[in-house]
Amino acid sequence: MSRRAERRQRTEGRRADDRTVVDYCVDPSVAQAQLPPATPALTAAIAGAEKEGTLTVRWTNNIFGGPDGAKMMEAAINRTFGTHITVEWAPGPAYGPLAAMLYQEKQAGQPASSDIYISTAVQISPYVDKDLFRRIDWVGLMPSRIAPQMVEADGQAIRIATNLPGIVYNVKAAPWVPDVKTTADLLKPELKGKFYTTPFLGGFDVLLAPDVWGVEKTTEYVKKLAPQLAGLVGCEATTRIASGEIPALAIDCGGSIPNRLEYRGKNILGNQPLIDMAQRRYNYLAILTHAPHPNAATLFILYLMTAEGQDKMMWDIQGGDLDDFPNSRMRKEYEAIEAQGAKPVGVTIAWWRSHPGLDKANAELAKLVREK
Repeated sequence: MSRRAERRQRTEGRRADDRTVVDYCVDPSVAQAQLPPATPALTAAIAGAEKEGTLTVRWTNNIFGGPDGAKMMEAAINRTFGTHITVEWAPGPAYGPLAAMLYQEKQAGQPASSDIYISTAVQISPYVDKDLFRRIDWVGLMPSRIAPQMVEADGQAIRIATNLPGIVYNVKAAPWVPDVKTTADLLKPELKGKFYTTPFLGGFDVLLAPDVWGVEKTTEYVKKLAPQLAGLVGCEATTRIASGEIPALAIDCGGSIPNRLEYRGKNILGNQPLIDMAQRRYNYLAILTHAPHPNAATLFILYLMTAEGQDKMMWDIQGGDLDDFPNSRMRKEYEAIEAQGAKPVGVTIAWWRSHPGLDKANAELAKLVREK
């Protein structure tokens, strides 16, 4: 039996064993109906992925559903593009440390331990001039879905989702949150000890920019905020917020968790963006220059950009789709806060790179909450 036939046999076996996972993600007839028109570049990527046979991804357990999400993506890619690839997931560190690890592998002449890198503008920006990511004509691969503004850093990164950071809160434990409209509201005496923030001051980095708040104004605000805090917690503390142990987190890293299928419509979690702190922050995917399976990685990303991928993986699993698409739910969320007078800062890669030093300034600022 050939290696390709063996892969096909293993894939079909996994499909039978994982039917509940597969059925949740993709109906075969729907997947084929939603396949975008084939372009020469897409046809070549499909052939290349079939030859590679494998895709290796590495990130934290709460990204794309961890190992279960990898199985879902394997089924979706194969049914959508007619391939027989295997998606292999391994746990990895957070965005920043993962980028550093992948860069070290490249410098050492080793193949990338993850074909794909996921991050925000903050973590990917330091590496766009270091030949770490492939430059890809994403629009040419799928012109029916991908528009030029979705692609950044000369093809090195593609937007897959939009975030609206805010106060993520337990609906029952923190019923006061919907009344908090601005950053000033968090300083009210009656809210002292009722909310947490992150030890790295997520979301405050943008405020430090001279064309937003600037260092002086942001520093003065954080000095007033620090005594209000009940404590510090990372953005991964979703279950603790859902249980009510932590009533509210201000500011969350993305604000998308309440949208996830596991919480949506269950009156457990909510997200309250602040009008004077509104930010349009993107999640990006990039393919490593030393990726062993670049074509399979390409199909992974292209599936996420289909209507089905945006719905099933980005919205249901991640809680945020891309507001560049006309029917995006996140677009509606932004329109709602803009109607209240908010003017969200668009934190693209270009924006972040045009404001050097924000990461270091924010690290210094975070000492005010860690040492309170």
